[in-house]
Amino acid sequence: MFEHKSIDNQKVRLLSASDGFINESILETREPKNGESLEKAPRQQHAVAGTVLVERFLPPESTGDAWPHDACAAPWWEVVGHPPHGGLVADFNTALGGAYRRELDPSKNTVAYAAAGEDVVWEKGQYSVVRSSDSQELAAPTLLKLRAAYYS
Repeated sequence: MFEHKSIDNQKVRLLSASDGFINESILETREPKNGESLEKAPRQQHAVAGTVLVERFLPPESTGDAWPHDACAAPWWEVVGHPPHGGLVADFNTALGGAYRRELDPSKNTVAYAAAGEDVVWEKGQYSVVRSSDSQELAAPTLLKLRAAYYS
């Protein structure tokens, strides 16, 4: 289990991962703005999928895991293109088996992971995913549109 002096279980927390493709834990940070409480602060989460550092941004807990403008489920995990070299997130990434540098594979440019851990790839100017529930290949010009198609 990852341990760090910055984890205070309020502003910075460690959560158990519930997605099978995420390595054991999720690091969540909340940064209140304009003097608001931690409960009203949006959440940034980092996790490691295989050897890749991923992140997602969630609304305040009181809102749930989906943003009000997004009719789908919680945002997908997006690949961090340039993982930090130092600090809390870098320590977390290293402790959970994340690589210091992301391996680029031009034949399969994974930029995110869908709800069931499917690779979301960027190719020829669009995002695409093969939905595991029905093996249907979906494509769209934006992640938001791809997510809408995925959940339809």
